[in-house]
This record gives sequence, structure tokens and C-alpha cells, in this order.
Amino acid sequence: MFFDNVNEAPKDPILGLTDEFNKDKNPNKVNLAVGVYQDDNGLTTTFKSVIQAEKILLDMNIPKSYKPIDGDKEFLSKSIEMVLGEKILDNNQSYPIALNTPGGTGALKLASEFLNIFSSKSTVWFSNPTWPNHKPIFEASGFKTNGYEYFDKEKNIVAFENMIASIKKIPAGDIILLHGCCHNPTGCDLSDDQWEEISSVIKNNDIITICDFAYQGLGDGIDEDASGVRILSEKLDDVFICSSYSKNFGLYSERVGCLIYKSKDEIKSEKILSQLKKTARTIYSNPPAHGSEIVKIILNDEYLKKLWIKDLSILRNRIKEMRVSLLSNLTDLGCKKDFSFIVDQNGMFSFSGISTEDVKKLRSEYSIYIVDSGRVNIAGITSKNINYISESINKVI
Repeated sequence: MFFDNVNEAPKDPILGLTDEFNKDKNPNKVNLAVGVYQDDNGLTTTFKSVIQAEKILLDMNIPKSYKPIDGDKEFLSKSIEMVLGEKILDNNQSYPIALNTPGGTGALKLASEFLNIFSSKSTVWFSNPTWPNHKPIFEASGFKTNGYEYFDKEKNIVAFENMIASIKKIPAGDIILLHGCCHNPTGCDLSDDQWEEISSVIKNNDIITICDFAYQGLGDGIDEDASGVRILSEKLDDVFICSSYSKNFGLYSERVGCLIYKSKDEIKSEKILSQLKKTARTIYSNPPAHGSEIVKIILNDEYLKKLWIKDLSILRNRIKEMRVSLLSNLTDLGCKKDFSFIVDQNGMFSFSGISTEDVKKLRSEYSIYIVDSGRVNIAGITSKNINYISESINKVI
């Protein structure tokens, strides 16, 4: 019979933990695995700016017809400006194009499928470590994958010299994927000088470049977090940027993303846009509209934009406060492991340095759910559970 030999697929390394968490009966259980922002009450609330934009959108009574394959032009223009800077569209030396995609993951998949059509023999290189879904996305398109050095586990910093050395070994015509900011899972980012150096190596070695930019605004600020992406954009002749609105607008379930391609050749940009639209047509046909309309309304309205920036700063500052509080608690408890590096990391995640063995103890003995790699979602820590988390970590370390 058909499908009799189909085996059960392995659980997703992150979402599978949430299934376990949901079944756990411990009233003190804590989920620090899934990458979703939570406020101090442990809730993923909707931004005030988004609520107001949705009310405006409802009154507008926009028809539910299909969007163009590449999406709403105004949304795309605002996305390009937010990622590459407000002056980018006035620059006659730069020709960015964009497509509205189903989330940042959709942008990655669209880039993957397009590149496999035109550069199928390339190997795709990811940072070691990287987001667990990166490799499956590109391998499903038919690519071989490999890794470049990124993180020093002993010092809990970017191993930049090793990173540069390994990138220099990537063959011309291969593909590199970089994290724009708030590196997932380490939380350790590159400085502007390091971005400059990497851009030079990539350009000299003729490497195809994709930048996953899922956390703009969660590190130091909207423009500050885009610094590396903009350096890549200025230095390289071609770059793909996969942007997401899940975290910085809280639009997780709306699946709002944007694939931006920037070239210094206008004709090339137009040709690639036509091919990306053809590829998108075979994957999802047209992008979802509700979330992108919300983003467009907010970015076009000065009051709502300021409110959104305030919403985002509250989110960003709470994460930073939890980093400081966690370190303070562990220090006060006399924890024998030095966690001072946590306050220097950016974004929602921390590569905590907690061993896989200790992660499993936290899960089985204290119902604290952390990815096996030791990656912690700092946004899952609240003023109500931080003492329990700190005491539990101190007991197993």
C-alpha cells in the first residue's frame, strides 16, 4: 500500500521542545527554547502601534484580492528604506529590488530556490553555529552545505580571525549566509570594522552573499542594527537580504517578510526581479497581505511610526534588563561559572555555555526548557521566574 514505509520525521529541535513543555505538569515550568518575545507577564502581546494600524486597516475596507507576485509597491519601498537607509532609493548608483515573502523563512526559501536554478553546483556556507532551520531550507533546494568558523566557545566571543581565515577558503561562486545582527543562536555580533573586512574578502573571492536580517531593532536600534547590512550593500556588487517583521513588529502569525536584492547594475536587477517573481509563483504564488498592510500603515504615519519605535525600544530594553538581572542573580548565588558575557550579547538569544548534559538536567529536574546547544531565549525570562531560573542553573552547573 502507498505510504506504508513512511517513517515518522524527527521532531524540530526547537518547536519539538514546545510540545514537551505543553505536556509538562510542573506549575513552575519555563520555556526558554522557542524564539518568541514575551513581556514580563510571559505573554506575547500585540504592539500598541499594530493594534491602532489594524483599526485603520479595518476602516479602509481594502478588497481581499490577490497582491502582485512581488507584493505591494509601497510596502516594498518602505522595507528597502528601513533596511538600506532612507536615501537608498535616491541613489542612482544602486538598484535595489524587493519581494514581499511569507515571513523571513519565505525570503530564505525564495533565495534558495532561485539560486539553485542558476548556481546549483555552489556549496552554501553557514556560520558554526547557526539557526537550525538554515541548512534544511537550502538542502531541500538541492544544495550541499558546509560551515565557516564563527564562535569561540571558551571566550564566548566571535572568533573573528578564525572566521576570516575560513571564509578566505570558500571557493569563488559558492554562497555564504551571514547574520545581519543579533546572531542566532550566539547573540554575538560583528563590529563595523569587521563587517568592512568581511565585505572585502567576499568581494575579492567572488562569493555570492545572503544576509539573514531577522532581528532589526532588537540589538541597539533600527539604524544601528542595519550597519553591517548597509556596509555589505555599499561594498558588494550583489547581495541578497532576507528581512523579517516577526520580531520587530510582533507579527509572528502574519508571516511578513521581504527579500531584497541590491545590485549596481539596473538591467541585472530587473532581470533578477523577473526570475524571482517566476520562482515565487511556483512556491506560494502571491504573498499574504494583512501583515504587510499593517507595516505599511505604521511606516507611512509619523505618529504610528514613533509609537512603533517606542514599542520596539520597550521590548529591546526589557531583554537587556533581563540579561543584567540574570547575571546579577547568578553572581549573588556564587555560581561557579562566569556568565558575565551574557550582558555583552545582542538580541533575544544567548549561547549560554550550559552543557547539553546540564540542559537535560534543567529540563528533567526543573522543567526549564532550553535547546540542547545551550541557546537561551532571554525574552522568556521575567521578573516572576528569574529567581527560579537562576537558582536552578546554579544547582546544576
